[in-house]
Amino acid sequence: MTLSGYLPSFSQAKDANFEYTSSAQASFSQERENANQTIARAPEAHVVKVRDHVYTAVSYALAAMIMVETPEGLVIIDTTESLSAAKTIMAEFRKISDKRVKAVIYTHNHGDHFRGTKACYHPRMKVIAHKDFMTEVKLQEARGKSGIIRSAAMFGLINPALQRHSMVFRYPAPFWSALVWEAIAPEDLIWPNVTFEDTYSFRLGGITFNLIHAPGETPDQIIVSVPEYNVVCCADNFYASFPNLYTIRGTSSRPVLDWAKAQDTVIGLEPEFLVPAHGLPIQGKETIKEVLGNYRDAILHVHTIALDAVQQFKPIDEVAEGATLPPQLANLPYLDQSYGYIPYCVRSIYESYVGWFDGDPASLSPLSRKALGAEVLAIAGSANKILKQAHQAHKKGRHQAVLELCDMVLAHDPTNRKARLMKIDARPP
Repeated sequence: MTLSGYLPSFSQAKDANFEYTSSAQASFSQERENANQTIARAPEAHVVKVRDHVYTAVSYALAAMIMVETPEGLVIIDTTESLSAAKTIMAEFRKISDKRVKAVIYTHNHGDHFRGTKACYHPRMKVIAHKDFMTEVKLQEARGKSGIIRSAAMFGLINPALQRHSMVFRYPAPFWSALVWEAIAPEDLIWPNVTFEDTYSFRLGGITFNLIHAPGETPDQIIVSVPEYNVVCCADNFYASFPNLYTIRGTSSRPVLDWAKAQDTVIGLEPEFLVPAHGLPIQGKETIKEVLGNYRDAILHVHTIALDAVQQFKPIDEVAEGATLPPQLANLPYLDQSYGYIPYCVRSIYESYVGWFDGDPASLSPLSRKALGAEVLAIAGSANKILKQAHQAHKKGRHQAVLELCDMVLAHDPTNRKARLMKIDARPP
């Protein structure tokens, strides 16, 4: 029988020696177990007093909402992804100050930093962002259904809201963030009415706000320095995890070297208090200098690994698989790979230099998963034989092999229950 003759009949293939059913109580990966332990030690959503007149509301939403009080009014930095979360936070802020909000600052274009502004908006309020803010918002929208599906998968939007612990950190103390993603009417989105290119400063009630363009996680990223209060809000250029130099939800190449440089920019401001957009504030000039210096060095180390692979024509698969931080950095709690993952970052940096082609002619026009699966299935003779091999790999903890073998079967027979259950069950050890 020819290959085309038996491909449609895979779902009817029988093998009495093999059956697979999903475990009723599948364990989490070790990474998830570690995260759950951190979550159990972390407090519920609350407002943190950074110092007199500066507060950050954490764990109400994915991003923090920061309030800076001056004698003449309030400045809000970022407003979370949710109008309902922002309203809850503003109610908490109102227990501290009833002053009018005079300005809102968007540190960058990601939705978790600007979608809740209606909760504190009035027409005479400044809304400040970098000049590329709207360009980047439109680029996010250009990804269409792909961007929505990938983001939803990465952040677990299928889960109940209370189980969306998207950013879990150990430093400087146990921390978790909620994710309150909800529909918002177009008329409830508040767009910037003040933009700038490199720097922008204003004073309110004798307090100075210096906004500095510092590309990192995004090209439009800005940091906010409040020198009279010795505070710097570093946006997403620092959070207590190895940084997401590449995110699996899909973005354009991130400016990695600029991201490293941004750490030196903050160090040069010599803040006594560092307030990130995700996580808890850090106090102490020397502590901040040390933490950001190590963060910068970790970024540069991974960049060097990727660039060396380009220059020395090394196989990127092998380089990415073996990429690690040096011991003096790898063991630091704020460089856990809990949000950014080094192998993914290495690949992204590599491609930013030479694109997706790795120099191997076999990579120019690779077989699709379906076509390669047909070749493997032709050798095996039935889908069940492939799934037997996948089952053996599963028992040995070789979960990547499980995923790829199951996908070969599912590419030809999406209804194959054994393959679907085994793929669902496969997880990192």
